[in-house]
Amino acid sequence: MPNLQPVDGPVAVDVGGTTVVNQGLQGVARLPATTRDFLGDSLGSFSSLAVDLSTWRRSGDTYTGTLYTLPDRGYNNPDGGLFSDYTGRLNRFTLSFTPYTGSAALPQATASQRQITLTPDGGIVLTDARGQRFSGLDPAAGTTTQLGAVLPSAATGPSAGRISLDAEGLARRLDGSFYISDEYGPNIYYFSREGRLQGLIGIPAALQPVTNGQLNFNSVNPPDTGRRNNQGLEALALTPDGRGLVAILQSATLQDSGPNQQQRTNTRILYYDVSGTPTPGAPSREYVLQLPAYQQNGNGTASNRTAAQSEMLALNDTQFLVLSRDSNGLGTGNTTPIVYKSVLFVDTAGATNIAGTAYDGTTPIAPNGTLRPGLTPVQTREVVNMLNPVQLNRFGMNLNTNPASQTTLPEKIEAMGLVPVLSERAPNDYFLLVGNDNDFLTRQGVINGQTYDAGINNDNILLAYRLTLPTYVDPLSLAVMKATAPTVLQGLGAGALSLAASATRSVQDHLSALRRSAGLPGQGAWGTSGPALWVGGDFVFADQPRNGGLSLDRTIAQGSAGIDLPLTGPWRAGLAVGGGGGSLSRPQGFRQDQSAFTVAAYGGYYGPTFYAQGIVGGAPIIDLSGIRRPAAYGLTADAKTSATALSLDGEAGLILDRDAFRLMPFVGLSHLSARVSGFTETGAAGNNVAYGGLTVLQTTARFGAELAYTGFGGIVPSVRVAYNLGLGPQQSAGLFRLASVQNPMAVATSAIPFLKSDFVTAGVGLQGSLTENLGWRVDYQAAIGTRAGVAHGVTAGLRYQF
Repeated sequence: MPNLQPVDGPVAVDVGGTTVVNQGLQGVARLPATTRDFLGDSLGSFSSLAVDLSTWRRSGDTYTGTLYTLPDRGYNNPDGGLFSDYTGRLNRFTLSFTPYTGSAALPQATASQRQITLTPDGGIVLTDARGQRFSGLDPAAGTTTQLGAVLPSAATGPSAGRISLDAEGLARRLDGSFYISDEYGPNIYYFSREGRLQGLIGIPAALQPVTNGQLNFNSVNPPDTGRRNNQGLEALALTPDGRGLVAILQSATLQDSGPNQQQRTNTRILYYDVSGTPTPGAPSREYVLQLPAYQQNGNGTASNRTAAQSEMLALNDTQFLVLSRDSNGLGTGNTTPIVYKSVLFVDTAGATNIAGTAYDGTTPIAPNGTLRPGLTPVQTREVVNMLNPVQLNRFGMNLNTNPASQTTLPEKIEAMGLVPVLSERAPNDYFLLVGNDNDFLTRQGVINGQTYDAGINNDNILLAYRLTLPTYVDPLSLAVMKATAPTVLQGLGAGALSLAASATRSVQDHLSALRRSAGLPGQGAWGTSGPALWVGGDFVFADQPRNGGLSLDRTIAQGSAGIDLPLTGPWRAGLAVGGGGGSLSRPQGFRQDQSAFTVAAYGGYYGPTFYAQGIVGGAPIIDLSGIRRPAAYGLTADAKTSATALSLDGEAGLILDRDAFRLMPFVGLSHLSARVSGFTETGAAGNNVAYGGLTVLQTTARFGAELAYTGFGGIVPSVRVAYNLGLGPQQSAGLFRLASVQNPMAVATSAIPFLKSDFVTAGVGLQGSLTENLGWRVDYQAAIGTRAGVAHGVTAGLRYQF
């Protein structure tokens, strides 16, 4: 019987513990059958489609984007021997969509299908490796050889030597290059973004049409083994990470089926690993997909047809949406009822992988249509039933075939695409775009300047369903996350390390000022060693040495207050507390704000010719807020988190006095560590990223010297130069995932670099006394040799000597 679902509302389906929800039909587009494409031919709608995800945007309740659609081989009638010398192409449209939220049914009229508008916007002409256009002509027994492969080609006529293409599947990469599958071969072709053929995928012998031991690509006379005529690689999809290319044969091969049409159910899913090469020679995984069977007349008797599949989408690496349909509806010219048009959820987990076995030859997987024992097919479950008269009626459409009307659901539903709803409240919701192949059926047709009358106007239809897909990994969201999340973690780790360093930097500068004048007469507050109070502050911008070359503009301002305590003899100690903060920003919209409370304790030996000191400090409370990341689809993700940090610093050197010069060669070691707490973004819908905690470590050795001149009385200029050697580790491991997605493919790890190379620091200072008890200092330091330029810092301080 017709597989009807007269439900007005969401339909939830459990698929392996995950709930997929069909929220229902949201809108429809209609392009008249008389529409012409960018080459002036009748528009052949949608054997497949692909949205350029980089263009998809939401403004209020309206969505816009660029849509690519794939026509097949032009107007044809194989039974009558009619074929078109049709140029292969992609048609491009600007799409605008405002979902219909009303409850009232729209009139049964073509004007009711206007929630989606498609505006023609050019296209791409397909050319082969020789620069020739493809042809839609049936190749008969003809062939041509390109790129080392034997391909279908008409043997005679003006298109001899051109590759014959019956295009059915389209899979578009994020870089604009794309794959097209065809039925003649069946083949899978790889094209540049401009449409130039780059290579071919290897097809198992089991699918290749062989007649009398020879390849024969015609679509009229059936082969002995291999794909059925006009039942080639109908479906094609890239996995969201771009590493897998998946294709499905429309129905079973001849050797995998019996003489009856309902025995064609055991078809094949081919998975190719395209991570190393875009054109692998064989599938790495291959599974059996059992398609539904149905009764052509919908009269409740035994099944006599196979609901062939017409399109697929990859949700992740193992789960797919597959469109399975009957051959009834507008465009057939008959009155048989529409029986079955559904989108299936397919899961390959647990299925038998037959790739590389004898089944890739002519050994059948299903003799006479019965699957061999020991072969486990993929799991399937219906998630979208398109035969919903209630929802179709709301948009002015119907399932009537006796007689059919212009608003009857078309026969050949063959194209699918997924685009995000971009809702913060429903991050796993997507619009499933479903289109028909109208077979170029129009009363006012034209191809290559030749007019024709197909006897019927079969319009181009695009339907939009809203689905909740918890395991779908959106390709653009995944790619943007992998590109931007490491930058976020790098900024947070670098910011935490910078605040850790600020806990000891003021102490280092203060102790350096003391050493320049200690024990010398006329140096005021800097020349004595009694108890004292001091304050200091520093301002650092473009703090590149700690960020691994990240191109950014960071500012950190920090202040400290401390107390110097003399101990026995040349021993001294002290305590300091402080706080500060800053910001990080870079082009494309990255930003973070940071602030911290810092503490430090220090002590050491300061003799007349030698010194050694140690500082223990840190930032027990670091607030990381205002975190912004440019997400996919023009959205911006926001977040905040916290961190803690530790700073250890040791330095030892000589004190060499000669006349008014004091030279202090030194060696030092600095260790910084920080722990950034895990957090989850908001504001970017399905783009939001959840970050695991990040631990960062950085150890640096320094070798240098400081020179001070005390001959100006109370004013002491100084110069300090050091070579800083990164001892490691110079990177950390970051873990992050798309927050709302329930699939391992949504998880990624990345090396987060920090100190990328050694660098030199050079600085100058000036200090003096305002009174006998109150001293001042100002220092400037630059870090030279970093990957992104020079980092600068200015510090200043006061010391009050009791």
